[in-house]
Amino acid sequence: MKTYAIIALMGIATAAHALMIDDFSTGNVNDAISSGSNITHTAAAVPGGFRTILHAIEANPLNLSHSTVVINGIFASDNKTQVDSITNVGYGFDGAGNLSTELNLDLSSLSSFKFSVLSNDLAATLRVRVWNGASVFTSTAHAITPNMVLTNQEVNIDFSEFVGANFADIDAIAFDLDSTASGDTVIDSFEAVPEPASMIALGLGVAALISRKRKA
Repeated sequence: MKTYAIIALMGIATAAHALMIDDFSTGNVNDAISSGSNITHTAAAVPGGFRTILHAIEANPLNLSHSTVVINGIFASDNKTQVDSITNVGYGFDGAGNLSTELNLDLSSLSSFKFSVLSNDLAATLRVRVWNGASVFTSTAHAITPNMVLTNQEVNIDFSEFVGANFADIDAIAFDLDSTASGDTVIDSFEAVPEPASMIALGLGVAALISRKRKA
């Protein structure tokens, strides 16, 4: 009986494991623009099989550049001096930025999106959008703490912020990075994760049952 209970708890824990949406280890990109906007649509090990990046210049008084870079497990947004830009990274879109792939992701056992930010110098904002078919739900904007150059931080966006979204069937996901002029941001992962308390409780339950079985 105890063995079955352990297996059941371990099964629940497995189902609640984080889903890595993008660890930026595949689908390299190096795209620089000084005006207007550009889209890259790159095959990668991500939901839907492609990562679509749209970045646009909002201000550029010195005619310099903004770059989006994906290489060696990082995503970087690099604004040269006084360049102001916004970048959108999407999963489930085509090369023109249109919704194209129904990801059919079941995230109902998870509770939030987590971004691991490796470095951020100036104020920046992350927004996440999810699609159920043609419907769009936009989260409240979350700030990335500035003055954290080469210093890790996490940005967590709870699913409860997406009012009306059905997380049992997500068809597309995108995040926007809105940088301050001259700002640079480096992200090394984007995940959907379970509620921390749930995982701790499950882990303690499994450990307790295993301990009792060994004593029996």
